Amino acid sequence: MRQRSRQALIISVAVIALAFIVSSLINRGICSYYGYQTDRETKYAAFVGCMVKVSGNWVLRSELRAVQ
Repeated sequence: MRQRSRQALIISVAVIALAFIVSSLINRGICSYYGYQTDRETKYAAFVGCMVKVSGNWVLRSELRAVQ
């Protein structure tokens, strides 16, 4: 029984890690596409989000209206 629960734990951790990686790739793609649409320089920072370069400074995309 121990080995079966250990295998289930390993599979669960692998699924969670895979979901995190896929989510990160999707968010990077969305950020890059936003930069393509608006003709701005963008970058994706892990655990922060999509950053947009405005007047030489990097600003979160979600806070962009407050800066403009």
